[in-house]
Amino acid sequence: MNEFIKYLKDHYHYAERTLVEKEKQVLLWKNLCSRKQNFDKLGTAELLKLVALQQKKYALITVNNQIRTIEQYFEYLQITGKIKDHPLKNFRIKTPKRPLITGFLTEEELQDIEKEFREKKYKKGQFELYGKRNTIILGLIIYQGLNTGSLRELQIKDIDLEKGIIRVPEATENRLKERVLPLEASQVLELYKYITETRPELLQISKTVKETDKLFITSENTKFSSITKQIRKQINVPSLQQIRNSRINLWLKQYNLREVQYKAGFRYLRSLEYFNQTELENLKQEIEKYLS
Repeated sequence: MNEFIKYLKDHYHYAERTLVEKEKQVLLWKNLCSRKQNFDKLGTAELLKLVALQQKKYALITVNNQIRTIEQYFEYLQITGKIKDHPLKNFRIKTPKRPLITGFLTEEELQDIEKEFREKKYKKGQFELYGKRNTIILGLIIYQGLNTGSLRELQIKDIDLEKGIIRVPEATENRLKERVLPLEASQVLELYKYITETRPELLQISKTVKETDKLFITSENTKFSSITKQIRKQINVPSLQQIRNSRINLWLKQYNLREVQYKAGFRYLRSLEYFNQTELENLKQEIEKYLS
């Protein structure tokens, strides 16, 4: 084993901790063999059985890392003349391809959803206030493509009514970047009424801390996700993510890839690759240009 570690050090220049890990991986695989088996003499079929065993225990990326080490081990045995043929050359378990995003709504369908939601009738009092709040939230999902994480983190200061823009905070759990997006003209007036009238009333009836900068208030017993869940049920869509995806898909027909990447808050341009649109092949070619 010391000779194999020296081989890795000379040929691959790994750090000491990597060498230690690779030694552990080879010993782990050797211990998977029965007493009658000599690991160094195993053929492809026998090694694939060991691969199957490891797949039951470890994540795909971990198994592929182990396979890479085993490939290097047999490479070492072949180079040193201890075996003739390499039984596991260039073998990897293929990562399942992420499916394309489908089921997009048109601009007309999105506007119909908002119109129908806006026209819903609520009982006077807190239910009417909740309805006004939820209309604002739905509008931000439909027109700005915001996700739940970004909506939850919004503060009053993020809304600039004078400039007609919204500063969308970073959503760490979704790894979305901060960005500045324009508001629709109709949203500016609605947000003004919400901030100056509806929100103060909601603050009065909520059981949360009276002083909060959050744009959308939740009580001690209410999670923000329960608000968005209620909205989803009312508009009868599989998920609010479908609304966000539809807006991104519409942006792709209006703006260049970099602009859409910014508007959606994506850290990587390749995130757009999973949007199934008419010009999908053209999109892939454009992405390849940026990534090359």
